[in-house]
Amino acid sequence: MTVFLLWHMRPLGPDETNEERETDDKLCGVFSTEERAEAARQQLMTVEGFIDYPEHFLVDECEVDGVQWDTGFVSLRPNDD
Repeated sequence: MTVFLLWHMRPLGPDETNEERETDDKLCGVFSTEERAEAARQQLMTVEGFIDYPEHFLVDECEVDGVQWDTGFVSLRPNDD
């Protein structure tokens, strides 16, 4: 079964973090269709906070009961272990 995740990923500025590439990620909802996710995006674009960053929404298709990240990861910060 496929679902659609609606994310908002606001970039953090230099005054909020040491890494300019970091984002403040919010999972706004999980939807049964892409159309429902898009309708929710349109609604949220009028809400305080989101209205200032309307271009930072992402609808991501996701298969239920499957591993979504299977490639491992590396640390980008020198003191992370």
